[in-house]
Amino acid sequence: MTAVRKILIADPDLEGVRTLSKALRQRGYQVHYAADGSRALELAVLRHPDVVLFDEACPLIEPTLFVQILESNPRTEGIPVVVTGMSPPRAGAVQDVFQKPFQLGEVVSRIEEILSRADGARATETQELEGSFAHLPLPDLLQMLKLNRRSGRLEVSRPGEQGAVVVAEGRPVDASLGTVLGEKALFRLLTWTDGNFAFAEGPPPSVTRISRGMDDALLEGMRQADELKRLEPLLPPLSARLLRVQGARGPGDALTESILELLAEPHTLGELLDRESAPDVSVLEAVVHLVRRGVLRVTESEVRPEAGPLLGAAEVHALRAQLLRGRPASRMTVAKVLVCSESAERTRRYLGQLPSLGAGSDEAAALKSGFGTVARLELGEGLRLDFCVLPPGEAARPLWRPFSACAVGVLVLDAEEETLALAAALAYQRRLRVVCALEDVPPLLAAAPLGALAAPEGADSALRALLATPQPRVAARAETGLPP
Repeated sequence: MTAVRKILIADPDLEGVRTLSKALRQRGYQVHYAADGSRALELAVLRHPDVVLFDEACPLIEPTLFVQILESNPRTEGIPVVVTGMSPPRAGAVQDVFQKPFQLGEVVSRIEEILSRADGARATETQELEGSFAHLPLPDLLQMLKLNRRSGRLEVSRPGEQGAVVVAEGRPVDASLGTVLGEKALFRLLTWTDGNFAFAEGPPPSVTRISRGMDDALLEGMRQADELKRLEPLLPPLSARLLRVQGARGPGDALTESILELLAEPHTLGELLDRESAPDVSVLEAVVHLVRRGVLRVTESEVRPEAGPLLGAAEVHALRAQLLRGRPASRMTVAKVLVCSESAERTRRYLGQLPSLGAGSDEAAALKSGFGTVARLELGEGLRLDFCVLPPGEAARPLWRPFSACAVGVLVLDAEEETLALAAALAYQRRLRVVCALEDVPPLLAAAPLGALAAPEGADSALRALLATPQPRVAARAETGLPP
């Protein structure tokens, strides 16, 4: 037998409640009534209604606080709340809003629509979700994940861009878009109107970069999107270069000083947004202000030659053949590039310069722990590079040798003592070639058996230098299920 649907009405207007209750009971709903917010909370916990109609005139508790309290309780956090009242709906409101005076037929119809939407969301609990934003916009999809308290990773993509949103029990806890992480990435993704998605169930992650609830995050994302539209006519293109005007000074606040420090060398507006940790809206407002004050100057859009492949087809073929060295061909040959740095942030930003870079299986955990695969790069012809990190320090030394198997070389990103000790052990004991993203090769690495080069110009040039002469003794692993 189908369970009876329960509606909780919280409204001090008893006459209006009687009329609406009668219409709902005629449709087979069970109706509970509360005259104030305190009683509504009590009934929400005890009766667990399918929908709550909460009037803005309710005494004791305001609608926003009522919703927040429900969301903080695991028993009630999935209950849809509809705000009723004389005020017109606010633009961009996340919750459903019914404006008085009611048209009973319309109210009943919309309640049935809300319940149907909740049923559809619950029906996906055992299914993997995938599709297009043209059919299911990202905010609606995230609301669905929240309603079902899903945990896992939502991969999103559109031509030239890939991102992800990680949810735990229906709450957003992390997001990524290129090199941008956390709320900054989430708010950018919420502006996407095209693209595809795929959700994979999984355990809650070890890293949490977003502390907002889902509704709060969606509201803030909508607010920032509106602000971006307002600022858009005042801004140069993302490819425009920003230059500091010598001698000009900003207002001296922390964000302005951070922006001016980043622009000690010219960067495009897009690069500035990626490098500055503050929200995009705050950065763009500051840029508009600094340009108007003459502290920054905008030059013509930077025209860069289209980046070619990291290695040519012949170079990829020769590298793969040398790595396999007599081993049977396989679907995918995987080799490691070991990245040495004491800063996880430096590692992430440096590798973010490489085009078409994909995240590792658990990039965040690897960066936090200093051990694992942080990124992957498909070179073509069944050859893939895994960028891996190893923990520095004497206590971790026993790990270095076994986990550097299948490595083709070492990238050194800083000259810290423990970084150089790790790189030297790999260079001398494993006989790996070393490339330093530094102006000069540190003395400790200068006499490495296969040499050490300085390549400070960028990640692509450093990787080209590293792969120019494949190591004769290194064999990459083939993904056949067998150990190397």
